[in-house]
Amino acid sequence: MKVVNPNDTNHTIELIPRSYQEDVVLDLYNEATRAEATVPNVSSTLDGRFSVKFDFTFAENDKYQIKISKNSEILYRGKLIATSQQPQEYKLTKNLYFYG
Repeated sequence: MKVVNPNDTNHTIELIPRSYQEDVVLDLYNEATRAEATVPNVSSTLDGRFSVKFDFTFAENDKYQIKISKNSEILYRGKLIATSQQPQEYKLTKNLYFYG
């Protein structure tokens, strides 16, 4: 699962694709609203690391399915979550339940 910060609009995700190619298509599917968006991006490979840079506005706790493809060949599928929490300290119920 990839994590992005909803307070930023510029995002970079690193991943291991099925094959390394340039000029890929990035599709994001919002699991709550069922809205799909094709996002303009810049992909690159440096020292064996494939990264995709893109601009997108996320809301806190949004969950997306990621699909990266090129010429109808799917290079990567995965999940993405938008949270301002540190990934190591992430809690799904943060600030939702209070115990007194």
